[in-house]
Amino acid sequence: MIIKLNFLLFVLTLFACVYLGSCTSSNTKDNNNNSLKKRYSAIEMKNSGNAFALPEIPLLIAGTQEGAIYLSKHYWDLFPFTDTQLISQPDITEQGFVDYIQLLNEIPYDHAVNSIRIMLDKAKVEHAMYNHLASLFEKYLYEPNSPFRNDELYIPVLENTLKSGLLSDSNQSVYSFQQEMILKNRPGSQATDFIYTLSNGDKGSMHAIESDYLIIFYTNPDCPTCARVTQEMENSSILKSIFSLNSSDKKLLTILSIYPDSNLDFWCKMLPKMPKNNWMNAYDDDTQITNNKLYDIKAIPTLYLLDRDKIVRLKDTSLEEIEGYFMKVR
Repeated sequence: MIIKLNFLLFVLTLFACVYLGSCTSSNTKDNNNNSLKKRYSAIEMKNSGNAFALPEIPLLIAGTQEGAIYLSKHYWDLFPFTDTQLISQPDITEQGFVDYIQLLNEIPYDHAVNSIRIMLDKAKVEHAMYNHLASLFEKYLYEPNSPFRNDELYIPVLENTLKSGLLSDSNQSVYSFQQEMILKNRPGSQATDFIYTLSNGDKGSMHAIESDYLIIFYTNPDCPTCARVTQEMENSSILKSIFSLNSSDKKLLTILSIYPDSNLDFWCKMLPKMPKNNWMNAYDDDTQITNNKLYDIKAIPTLYLLDRDKIVRLKDTSLEEIEGYFMKVR
């Protein structure tokens, strides 16, 4: 989860290119188009010496977002899906796949979804290759430590694979569970309510917390990464500036730290080390969040950002992404 920073920087760079390309001078547009051309040329050069051949982009749209969309539709046109030997050649298939994932992050979501569907439908000619590509989607879009992790792009993958009839019974079960969990608490939806319990035994409803923004921090005091993220949030100048606006009658930002496991004796011993100001440190009594699968907690720590109405703004996110969100809305 911590390595999401590289991905965030990648997206911010992309955003700058696309945004500035539409709002600044023609010289800037030319520079951005040249940058796009360089990225596509790099992909072509990387694959020119092996079996992963790429289609040519029409000259008039080369180096533009239209060219990126065209490439996304035709990226797999020349790939020999029936050649199962390529499954064991990651320098060809998996490297080409990684470049493809990067490309999907450069185009509008609807076009990315369409490209994924086109690719997986082409792969159905060979069951082994289809399952291999499905596993690569899982590795890069779903696994918690992937820098390219993207639940929204993984949803159309699950929709296609679960309807394909090409999965083993075990994979069908695994992907069905992933789909069930990934559809919970999506950005833009209202987060599922739950009851938290404070160290003194008082209980409360998450939805009843009055704060313009709420960070839900699923954490474990025995987790080194959790301790590091806790320290980073304490030291964040952006969060500190928002906390400074909190008052006794109005909260702009609150952090709700939730211990989702059952070893309460250990949690209580570690509680004095947790921050207090602007934090609510609580646990999940009877582990209802986990037992009832209320949230998709793939790994600890997990962060969510909610607004006043408990609408999910950022799901399973990072501190860097939360800071970036607040920089945009300030």
